Amino acid sequence: MTTADGTTRSDSIIFAGLLAEIDADGPAAAVLADVLRELDPATALPDEWLIEAAMLYSRLAEPTPDLVPDDVAWAGYAYQAARARCGPDHATTLAAMDNLAGVLYVRGRFDEANRIRRDLIQVHLDHGNIDAHLIQRMELAEQFHAAGRCDAAIEQSEAAWQAWISRYDPASPDSLWIMLQFVSMLIACHRFDEAAAVRNLAQFTLPSSDHPLKAGYDAFAVTMPATIIHHRKVCARQDPTAADASGPEGVC
Repeated sequence: MTTADGTTRSDSIIFAGLLAEIDADGPAAAVLADVLRELDPATALPDEWLIEAAMLYSRLAEPTPDLVPDDVAWAGYAYQAARARCGPDHATTLAAMDNLAGVLYVRGRFDEANRIRRDLIQVHLDHGNIDAHLIQRMELAEQFHAAGRCDAAIEQSEAAWQAWISRYDPASPDSLWIMLQFVSMLIACHRFDEAAAVRNLAQFTLPSSDHPLKAGYDAFAVTMPATIIHHRKVCARQDPTAADASGPEGVC
């Protein structure tokens, strides 16, 4: 099927994907918006290309109250269409569930995001995918944290971290991202001693310039201060008069 300018939808979606790969998120979202605004997410048939477009658009679009096409509606379409087309346990369906939870979370619809995330955790558990289940538990903890449910977030992330290091060396590269997620939540709640203990257990050092994880860590380090500052508004644990988290103790 062709779009209004005569190109095929698949060509437009491929082009948007290429734009996204070079971090041109705005132009990619604009291309996808041109594709999706012709359709209704409530009635669109399950289609492989539309599922891909819907997930990518909902991930890239900058959410605003009157965003058109609607990112939440298209994220919901991607999940329901993937489930109908591929089955409830297919990798595409699981990716769409993860995407929908993330979109709802960004929109501040925490209860809905938590429900989807819990469903995804259960699917991984039912299929014995322990690593994926633990990664999703950490994502759920971050959703709790963003909503100001700090005790629940720390409890969930502590349990996920302990389960992870019962399977993997805490100092291995496989443990880095879960460790960083856990530590960032502890720091945001001004639990600096606990954060330091986790970092020490993981024997964390800054990745060298040629380390394969360097780029990922740099991206994390750039966003972490803003995340900590944003969390102050909802934090249920820290003393609002405490020292600024961007100081020496707040560095991960």
